[in-house]
Amino acid sequence: MSTSTTDDSVRSGWEAQLDSLRQLAARHDAHTVVLRDPLNLSWFTGARWHVPQTLNMSCFDVVVSGLGPNVPGGGPGSGSGGDVRIITNVIEAPRLRDVEFAGRVVDFDAVDWMEDRSARLPSGAGVLTDLPGLSDSTDAAAELAAIRRVLTAGQQEALAEVCTDLARITGRVVSAIRPGDAEQHIAGSLVAALLDEGIETVALFVGGDERIGAHRHPLATALPVTDRVMVACCGRRNGMVGTITRMASFRPLGGDAQEYQALLRVEQEFLDASKPGAVLGEVFRRGAEAYGLNGFDPQEWRRHHQGGLTGFNPRELIANPGTDVELSAAMALGWNPSGAGFKVEDTLLVTDNGPRILTTDPDWPMLSVGGRARPAVMDFS
Repeated sequence: MSTSTTDDSVRSGWEAQLDSLRQLAARHDAHTVVLRDPLNLSWFTGARWHVPQTLNMSCFDVVVSGLGPNVPGGGPGSGSGGDVRIITNVIEAPRLRDVEFAGRVVDFDAVDWMEDRSARLPSGAGVLTDLPGLSDSTDAAAELAAIRRVLTAGQQEALAEVCTDLARITGRVVSAIRPGDAEQHIAGSLVAALLDEGIETVALFVGGDERIGAHRHPLATALPVTDRVMVACCGRRNGMVGTITRMASFRPLGGDAQEYQALLRVEQEFLDASKPGAVLGEVFRRGAEAYGLNGFDPQEWRRHHQGGLTGFNPRELIANPGTDVELSAAMALGWNPSGAGFKVEDTLLVTDNGPRILTTDPDWPMLSVGGRARPAVMDFS
């Protein structure tokens, strides 16, 4: 069983995030930031903010006070503060204290389980928030999203680790598939193997044969796989989400191998364009245009989204031709072009030296495309 070496830095400290909140508060002459959006809770804490795993609903809020130049209550007001308080209920407080926030200097405010915890949240002038509902507070959701998208050094390390484990485990499970295995059996094997190493499954698609092309999001069924299988998974640990797709074939690909290589050339355009300073919409257009240039229907990109920003969600922002976000180093991306019954997907970091692929597995067969090692279709034939 693998253990993440980033647990201490990601789940017991948040100094880099606090520094970002201090700067945000200073720009608004504010003293308090209230974090309620699950993505921001992942960014700030690295903790598991959910109870039901299938609902985008947090079980706690974070209040960071003592920020900025005007701190209520006679604080120093130096801009170097940042007192963290967790607002939750009496059910979740013990687990959060003992597990998710173990070793951290943090205060807890636990309401009765039948109470609305939002009544404990500050509001008004000098308070920034990321979700509506706090009267007279300032909406800072867009600014927090921009901050969140550029990963801290600790978050980059945590993302790299979860991606490495995700790729290794996915490769191991796919390598064990045999003709006749049910999609649901494959999915269950992967979920169990990931959870054994502390990775929660956020999204999972397993499709066999004609379902790969017909159903772009093939939720697993009881149908057996016979000729070909696709496994696509999004896994989360310490708040960071990695995404991956791997494919295997039980018969020779024959001419289909050329179609898969053509898809990898489409992906190459997305990867080549993913540089600091590039506008995400322009990267998208370059990749979308590559479909027609590589023998696909020029409108193939309309049949499924092509990916976009990732990090704390499988897709924080799905790219389209008009997306005006400028890429910078330390942003995470996941491109997932698909066509002709194939799909390719990895998680990457934007760097000054080009994209750094994070979902790597030394045991998976690879092809060289554009000077990069890219995943092959595993051949069981």
